[in-house]
Amino acid sequence: MKHQSIARRCAAVTAAAALALGGSALLAPGAEAKPKPKPLKGNVTGTVSLACAFGDSPFTYDAKIKVAGVRASKSAKPVKLTATMSDLPAVAPVPLDYDAEGEMDLTVGSVSTVLKGKGHLKADASAPAPMFPLKGAASTKSNSLPITVNEVSLTVLGMTIACTPVEGQGALGTLKLKK
Repeated sequence: MKHQSIARRCAAVTAAAALALGGSALLAPGAEAKPKPKPLKGNVTGTVSLACAFGDSPFTYDAKIKVAGVRASKSAKPVKLTATMSDLPAVAPVPLDYDAEGEMDLTVGSVSTVLKGKGHLKADASAPAPMFPLKGAASTKSNSLPITVNEVSLTVLGMTIACTPVEGQGALGTLKLKK
């Protein structure tokens, strides 16, 4: 019985010492905990003039687009991307209150990338409609990424609004990822 009491006391003293030292006493020599790498982040914002068509109805969408990127660490390959856009122009003659799906085809560095999203379009008749975010990832190791918008599409009730940049208007800018 005395041995169990002594063993318990030793265990308690060891645990208390480990807590006092921040837990490093429990690690093997030289096996100190490494800090978690900090993610690299950045964003680029620009306006891209898009020629859009909904059926036989063409319209221009001067979209202010922001693409934000996050790389988990300096050596991680994929860059997670999120694009947000300014409101869709007031071209619908009826109120909107529908679920929608969107896609943005980009060139990120030299990598073709598609961002996708789902959301709900709600706007009064002939009023701008707020857009929802589009997300995806680009598989590249570069931290300085020129971004070009190639196409944007929005599908509502099975009908697609297709938009392509006006000639010479697709370049958004350079996304620079930093700590």
